[in-house]
Amino acid sequence: MAANMETGASTIVDPNTGYEYHLTQEQIDNFNQAYDQALYESTQEYLTNLVLQDNILQQQVVFSESKDEAIEAAQSIATVTAIAEEIESAEESRKIQLESYATENGLRDIKDGDVQKFNASIEGMVESSRTKNMLEQYNQEIIEGTTFITQATNTVQAFYDNVDFVASSINNSMNVDWGIQSIQVDTEFFQHNDMGFYNEVTLR
Repeated sequence: MAANMETGASTIVDPNTGYEYHLTQEQIDNFNQAYDQALYESTQEYLTNLVLQDNILQQQVVFSESKDEAIEAAQSIATVTAIAEEIESAEESRKIQLESYATENGLRDIKDGDVQKFNASIEGMVESSRTKNMLEQYNQEIIEGTTFITQATNTVQAFYDNVDFVASSINNSMNVDWGIQSIQVDTEFFQHNDMGFYNEVTLR
């Protein structure tokens, strides 16, 4: 390859054909920039960040779905309650109509299924919201910690294939599980210690 010191242009000669390729400095700069970007996007840190961002989007979907289910269950519970209150205070003829309507539409009592659905939906909203918030707040620390651990234990591919993030609804911890290993993330996880950014690894 020959370079022109004045223009920065380069000439590349194919050793097999002798054909010359002339590159301007702009073309060389564009290539170098694209190459550097490709190298950056192939690092484990970059790929792990994509996993975290994808999981954040998933948690938003879970939150939205759980919210819709909670609203649906709450509406069913509220309908039964409203009819019961109206029956209690209505005149006799109206009371008979309401009781008939409630019987025909299964609204005479609050169903256990609606209560369980409401409670489970609220729990799902809390869990997904906490998981999303922790993934966002500790993004860089999680990337550094899991990168170190997966490289040290040769479980990089298992991490990408199986990782699951679940935040506890009762304390400030989150479980990072990738099938054959897991770590519990809590306040101490994010403090430097002799081994890095993580607590003891759980082996399976």
